Amino acid sequence: MPILKENYSFDRTDIRQLRDFLVNQRRLSGWTQEELSDRSGVSVRTIRNLETGSNTNPRRTSVNLLLTALGASATALSESAPWDSGRRPALGQSPDLHSDPTALPPWQGPRPLGDALVGRQADLEHVLSAAQRSRLIVLTGPGGVGKTRIALAAASRLRPMFQGGVAVAELHDIPPQHLEPASSAVELTRVVRRLTSNEGGARGGAGLGRRLLVLDSAEHVSQQTARIARQLLDEHPGLQIIVTSRRALAVGAAETWEVEPLSCDQRDGSDTELPSAVELFLRRVRASLPTLDLGNRLPLVQQLCRLLDGMPLAIEVAARGLRSLPLTTLLHDGTLFHLLAHVDAGDLSRHRTLSDSVRWSYELLPPPHRQLLRELSSLPRTFSLDTIPAQSGGGFGSTRVAHLLAELADVSLVQINRGQQYRYGVHALVRHWVTQEEASTDLGRSTEQGHDRHVLAGSAWRRAI
Repeated sequence: MPILKENYSFDRTDIRQLRDFLVNQRRLSGWTQEELSDRSGVSVRTIRNLETGSNTNPRRTSVNLLLTALGASATALSESAPWDSGRRPALGQSPDLHSDPTALPPWQGPRPLGDALVGRQADLEHVLSAAQRSRLIVLTGPGGVGKTRIALAAASRLRPMFQGGVAVAELHDIPPQHLEPASSAVELTRVVRRLTSNEGGARGGAGLGRRLLVLDSAEHVSQQTARIARQLLDEHPGLQIIVTSRRALAVGAAETWEVEPLSCDQRDGSDTELPSAVELFLRRVRASLPTLDLGNRLPLVQQLCRLLDGMPLAIEVAARGLRSLPLTTLLHDGTLFHLLAHVDAGDLSRHRTLSDSVRWSYELLPPPHRQLLRELSSLPRTFSLDTIPAQSGGGFGSTRVAHLLAELADVSLVQINRGQQYRYGVHALVRHWVTQEEASTDLGRSTEQGHDRHVLAGSAWRRAI
């Protein structure tokens, strides 16, 4: 790698490209120059001079800090080609929003909600950085953890780099591959091929060009999604794909990022910064109940977020519950989980309720996995692999248990804390739903058996007379 000078010497074209990139990405992020300064550590004066093009000799460290803050610098800039590392499109390809706002590449499908991504800066920065290293990025995690929001936010930030535009496909209506493999494959191919055809947004008949494809909710068609993703990447060198799925995809070239729940605890050494789960709850309460002040009840809010294991969608639904129920009432497990199971979350999720979201994952499981998940849901909040066989009633051997546990983790129904000793856990909402489902199944089975006994007794009585 060539030795980098402390300062770059740009010609007029370079400065225009730098100006366009800074202005475009800062506006897409919704930041002022002051906010970009806070995030990057570069002075407002330097940013202003770069955006106006009056600084023709910026320091390398300033440029790198700005690119990092904007999620666009995973690799060092080279002296000979400062704006093209070979792992991302040249910035000169991005449209000039400053002079022509209509030049933004096209967007097909669902768009970002537009609200702030609370506690997700690290996730977003990783996806933006991974986009420079890999053409296939997979976001995994349980339902309601925020995979779709992160994927759409990343796509919005990357949009200026893809002159062919962004296309988003929601896959949840495609039949599950284990129930209808043939029709599932046909429908998935139809949806994806339509979005990657030359009619989908490439300009001037120049072919597919550089385009970003987002495939959302692929867990029920994960094998077929992996297959078609490999085909598309081979056929279209300018295509990049982001997939969201509760199940990891078996694609060797994919860069996988596990989206975790929000933090319910303060960072070490931070006495003033709110945990991200608490911040999200307070934001949603302020949006729907601006006159409700929870400033003196933060410990209770934190307790509620811990009950929900920091799951963003559950936190948002619980925040709505304050419109009708006090915070102290929500802290009762029975009230809280009844609320989560029945409140319509259709505008926040593709599932009408959080129970529907859990049921979706559960019904994709084979019977042995369901049985083990029921056993795990009765264990403490966290447990080790060694504790499972002794308490499991399924009669599984330890090797079989390990394999089933790994597969439950692959579909995001079991979470892993990968410390010196792996610790496992089932999220609170999943535990509650599985427990209630088991109780309901037992009740139905008992009622059915009682009905059968009644019929048999009636038959015997009729024979007796």
